[in-house]
Amino acid sequence: MKFSYGATPRGHYTPAVISGRTVYISGQTSLDPATGLPAAGGVEAEAAFALKKLDSILAAAGCGRENVVMCRVYIVSNEDWDPVNVAYAQYFGSHKPARVTIPIKELNKGCRVEIEAIAELPGE
Repeated sequence: MKFSYGATPRGHYTPAVISGRTVYISGQTSLDPATGLPAAGGVEAEAAFALKKLDSILAAAGCGRENVVMCRVYIVSNEDWDPVNVAYAQYFGSHKPARVTIPIKELNKGCRVEIEAIAELPGE
């Protein structure tokens, strides 16, 4: 799969794996591959950027937002829940996949948001 945001994974993983009709998408942080820094504009902007990266992976797998069935959202502070939820709700609109939001101590390179997802391929 080719991803439009141009990032090459630094570690020993792939951005997504398709098994059967299920797409497992690795955590997408708010790290901008062009700058090596978290997306500018605060935690809501970081969440929107991570979701933009998720879009690229979904497209490469042949599916869209409506095919997402589950997300795990990692945030570094419970205070980030509301602004992240705003970006998440704008991204998904009326589609509401199952979700868990997990506060953790820190994320890679100072990011405040990381989002992983599971999607089903369309058809059949």
